[in-house]
Amino acid sequence: MANKRWLFILASLVLLPTGLQAGHPAVPAVDNRAVIVVSEVERNLVMEEMREFLHGLHSIQLALARKDMNGVALAARPMGLILHRMPQAMRERVPQTFVQLGLGQHEIFEVIARDAVAKNDVNQTLGQVAEALTYCSGCHDTYRFVVGRTPVKPAR
Repeated sequence: MANKRWLFILASLVLLPTGLQAGHPAVPAVDNRAVIVVSEVERNLVMEEMREFLHGLHSIQLALARKDMNGVALAARPMGLILHRMPQAMRERVPQTFVQLGLGQHEIFEVIARDAVAKNDVNQTLGQVAEALTYCSGCHDTYRFVVGRTPVKPAR
């Protein structure tokens, strides 16, 4: 399962090169990321979730620095549940690969929370945090949100 996740993430990073990857550190020449059209409310929800991930990762790093694995679990556990807050209509509209990145992201936080207490291994947790950050990078490198008129799916 972990190997499939890494392969998916790496493929996402390779398929959408930007000017930054081409050696131009200032500004990408063209933004080739896939556009996801969202409402203002949906955009705000996603941005809030990303801020929560940043705060959670910061809390995990602080706990790791203190070798406080219970603190790691406490910080990671709520981040495994964030995905369930995405409105169903939005989940049905966004690309399946975006949903898969989100599922992987939430899954790794659940694993971090579980393993932090069960295995008490700081180095293993650091590796898991690196995997979580790979999901962040993969998503940011692949997608961008544009506020606009969201398409309505026909009733079934």
